[in-house]
Amino acid sequence: MTKQNDQIATVAQKNGFVEITFAQEVPQEIVEMQVDSCRDETCTCCTPAFREKVDDFSLVLEDNAKVQIHGTISADEVRQNMISCAPKLQDAADNAKGIY
Repeated sequence: MTKQNDQIATVAQKNGFVEITFAQEVPQEIVEMQVDSCRDETCTCCTPAFREKVDDFSLVLEDNAKVQIHGTISADEVRQNMISCAPKLQDAADNAKGIY
């Protein structure tokens, strides 16, 4: 999947996990907060059915923040689940760029 300018993240199926790579415009601390809330099961984006398929969330902080989701989950399921997270992450990215 290629990244387009209006996307805040790309999702790819890897060997044994699904990886979300966020655009550089998304502050890493926002991604980290989101991952923490998913791990703690306090987020509003992960449904019970989604959580059942996830064994672990890993955060990789490089030039772009990456989240690796380990379990019996597909890239398509992650994309569908991200729909509820995307507005919050997009708002954070817009605010970081000074767009309100």
